[in-house]
Amino acid sequence: MGVAADLERLCRDAEIVITTTPSREPLIRDAWIQPGTHITAIGADAPGKQELDTALVVRADRRICDSLEQSLDHGEFSAAFRAGDIPAESCVELGAVLGGKGMGRVHPGEITIADLTGIAVQDIAIAISVLDAYRRSRAS
Repeated sequence: MGVAADLERLCRDAEIVITTTPSREPLIRDAWIQPGTHITAIGADAPGKQELDTALVVRADRRICDSLEQSLDHGEFSAAFRAGDIPAESCVELGAVLGGKGMGRVHPGEITIADLTGIAVQDIAIAISVLDAYRRSRAS
């Protein structure tokens, strides 16, 4: 892994893409993403922000979010939802997937998008897990 000067080439070659920018316009284009790619989009955490091309959100086989309400209001799924291109029912919350009540990736060729708009309790749980793992690694 390293620094890439060409975002399109990086996306075309990637199996996993993680975005975390303050962008107010799509940076990742639909045509750049190959079947089987997973995208975790973190940057669209407020109204007006968008990192992913709306056509990519529409094309995704699985749309998973931390909060359906937030994702449809101001997350990556909001532009496609407001345009009527995706129904709310096509998105599933991460908690439902982890609890076995929602479906994650079914086939390796699926394009999956995780839209994480920021849920404090989840963020805290992740931070605690990372800190605990760090402390265990230092104790070894």
